[in-house]
Amino acid sequence: MTKVRTPVSPLDLANAPTPRWMQNIRDFDALEIAPCRVVGHDSVGNDIVEPCDDAPEEAAFWTVYGHFRAGGVDDFEDFATEAEAVAFHDRLIAAWPHLAGPEG
Repeated sequence: MTKVRTPVSPLDLANAPTPRWMQNIRDFDALEIAPCRVVGHDSVGNDIVEPCDDAPEEAAFWTVYGHFRAGGVDDFEDFATEAEAVAFHDRLIAAWPHLAGPEG
């Protein structure tokens, strides 16, 4: 049996492994790291998560957020430890210095 190949756009191939936030990196002006805890589950079993800045020892994971220039945030990636989140944060700022925010 012959497998039929469907044409794939080179742009689609390039974008496939690229995180959604990276495709719009210029829309962000700063980064934030926050501890997060799981507070429950929805009706299909997905975690309900909230930041726990007041109790970082309760963190199930650490999230790096990007701040939109227009306001609001978007979660970039989650990490098991704060150290991993800080390392990712620092790599992003090294690659895109504008993400250091107004404080630098």
